[in-house]
Amino acid sequence: MLKIINMMLLFWLLQGCQEQENNQNSQVITIDEQVCSDQSQKNIAMWGYMNDWYLWNDALDQNTVLEDFQSVEDLLADIKAKNPIDRYSFVVSKKESDDVFVNAQTFGYGMGNSIDAITHELVVNFVYEFSNAQQIGLSRGDRITHIAGQKLSALLSNEDFDWSAFWDTIYLTQDKTQYQTQLVSFTWRKLDGNVVTQEMTQSMVTTNTIFATKVIESAIGKIGYLVYNSFIDPSSEDLNQAFAYFKTQNVDELIVDLRYNHGGTSRMSNQLGSQIAGDNVLGQVYNAPTNNANHVSDVEIFNLNNVEHYLSLSKVVFITTEESASGSEVLINSLKPFIEVKLVGQKTYGKPVGMRTSQLCDEMIFAITHHNHNADGYGDFFDGIAVDCPAIDSVAGDWGSANDPMLSEALYLFENGQCSTAVNNDVIQKNKLITKPSYGDLFTAKPFNTSVL
Repeated sequence: MLKIINMMLLFWLLQGCQEQENNQNSQVITIDEQVCSDQSQKNIAMWGYMNDWYLWNDALDQNTVLEDFQSVEDLLADIKAKNPIDRYSFVVSKKESDDVFVNAQTFGYGMGNSIDAITHELVVNFVYEFSNAQQIGLSRGDRITHIAGQKLSALLSNEDFDWSAFWDTIYLTQDKTQYQTQLVSFTWRKLDGNVVTQEMTQSMVTTNTIFATKVIESAIGKIGYLVYNSFIDPSSEDLNQAFAYFKTQNVDELIVDLRYNHGGTSRMSNQLGSQIAGDNVLGQVYNAPTNNANHVSDVEIFNLNNVEHYLSLSKVVFITTEESASGSEVLINSLKPFIEVKLVGQKTYGKPVGMRTSQLCDEMIFAITHHNHNADGYGDFFDGIAVDCPAIDSVAGDWGSANDPMLSEALYLFENGQCSTAVNNDVIQKNKLITKPSYGDLFTAKPFNTSVL
């Protein structure tokens, strides 16, 4: 079972560069045609970059025979194999990188799922707006029982089961602009018990990042609830409008739901932190990343990223799971020196390191280049950030549902100043997302500009 789940963990998790638009040249390792047409020369260029920028460059095996590798992906895999602490660095095509960070698009059905380890059903965790999944009526909390007429509980009992028949796409061109996909039937049980069967194909999906913006009336006043799924730059104005709504509603407290947020750009993580705490943090140190000995470390300052609307809260509650990673963790860690921060749910993933993005021919190199620290100098969360109040992600309703144990626990914490009842973290179900919106590991970004923002 674990073999199947691990095979499906195709996380293409979002990363970028705060100063990307203004520093295109500084991101290029090389695009020289002679180098790009010779794999050995590409490997040499990659090796030079790693010796210069890689956070653990002193751990590189200088006896590595670069001609032995058929791709820069293979070379990076060898580097990581010899440096077990690096479970993060990866390589993708420039097109895939642009799709996610510039165009906010990914290829798939347009939904995120987890496997229920007991019933062997696929639980729909979220659905992107205007996606094929939404068009056929799938929504958060639905349970997919059959795919292509085959019962999932039977399929998943087979250790050799291959998801590719349902999830994979045949690309007809190397740049992946032309592809062949198939019509697949899905049968699911809705929360009200009704069973539905519909067909859909995969296609390009625009990835909206705000899944819910609500105001919840409580015994202590109005509590804002924001579900934010990834820190990508196109969401800047969406966050601005969300906080405009919170301001007009005069919210007294805020819950930020990051349970599936794998990370994203430093720019957006910083913006959200600045909008949450406002005057309590603006102008203070947001992140103090350290580089290897070849490069001077820089400092990032809390910055609103030119948006207008923000709150100035002295306390915030985050909802997290083991899917909350990188930019989500940096956001949490960076606010802790300045305001009261509480976590509800499950311990975060554990990625206190980040990378700069650099182009090598038609590929983008996402190699770890720095270690993130907050204003107090703390950045040791390789094992994740522990929660204050454990809670289970049961996906028992739509966003904001009273049946959501995580949201209910966050509200209880606000209203009572303590957790409801002690829950053993070891017994909390830890389903893994098998959505295919995209990136290979978890991270946050670092700006190229070393000046104060």
